[in-house]
Amino acid sequence: MARDLIPPPSPAGRPQPEGTPRLVELPPDPAPAPVIEAPPAPPGPLPPTRFRNRFGFLMGALAGVAVAATAVLAIILTTGSGGVDEGLAPNWSKWQPTDTGLEVGAAEIAQQVGAKYRYATGQQLVLVEGTPLPEDLRIALRSGGITVLEGKGVVYRLNGLGPNDSMRLGTPSPERLKVLQREGLELALYTFRYLPDAEMVLVLLPPPPPKATPSVAPGLASPTPTPALNEKVALFYRPGDLLSHLQMPLGNTVAADAPTPETLDPAEGKTIDTLTNSNRFLWSLQADNGLLVLERPPDA
Repeated sequence: MARDLIPPPSPAGRPQPEGTPRLVELPPDPAPAPVIEAPPAPPGPLPPTRFRNRFGFLMGALAGVAVAATAVLAIILTTGSGGVDEGLAPNWSKWQPTDTGLEVGAAEIAQQVGAKYRYATGQQLVLVEGTPLPEDLRIALRSGGITVLEGKGVVYRLNGLGPNDSMRLGTPSPERLKVLQREGLELALYTFRYLPDAEMVLVLLPPPPPKATPSVAPGLASPTPTPALNEKVALFYRPGDLLSHLQMPLGNTVAADAPTPETLDPAEGKTIDTLTNSNRFLWSLQADNGLLVLERPPDA
């Protein structure tokens, strides 16, 4: 170091001899300044790889699958997966009951359909009453053998407001009977389409007016009307009977505007026969054992 080159002072305090070089102590070398490294520059964008297009396609496909899954989930939540409507025509009719239960739903269908069927004068043909099949009443189908049917159903009663539910207005005619059968067919179609618990539909058509007994001499018992029990006619359907007509819009089977007995077209009359004659039965009630017996008419 520089200080090692300076001679020690004279012990006597005498000055150093002339010619002795005068040495000056230099300050220590300054410490080197710390080196501050500059932060690395941010990396620039990477060049596209040869897999870029493949990854882009894959991400797009995954996004499409996610959107489709969301749409399917929304459909399932709003319409259900399958269920009672599966295989049936969507938008089957413009009107439908607000309730799908057998009691309220059947009453709504009875009112809606009954109001459509009228005479040319505008008067309604019959009063239609729809109720669930009573739990203590079973239907016995007699066709060769006898089969007692189990299950839930709906009974529609077409009441003509005459004696024993017979037709009070109008003139009996084949055309009027066909229109009434058309009405029964439409009741069954609405029931199977919108009431999922219905396993059978029974439509009781108005019977002929009671036949009066011959008059008797004065003083004897007065004549009383005798109902024509053997002429009580019903239409009876099970869902399979009308399945093909539930898979197409209602208008393909019956037009929205119901005909009157006076305006029924012969071609439509034949269609009505095709869809109702094989489902016509004579009925009788055995109240003691809770059976409603259905039998084929003799001319069937």
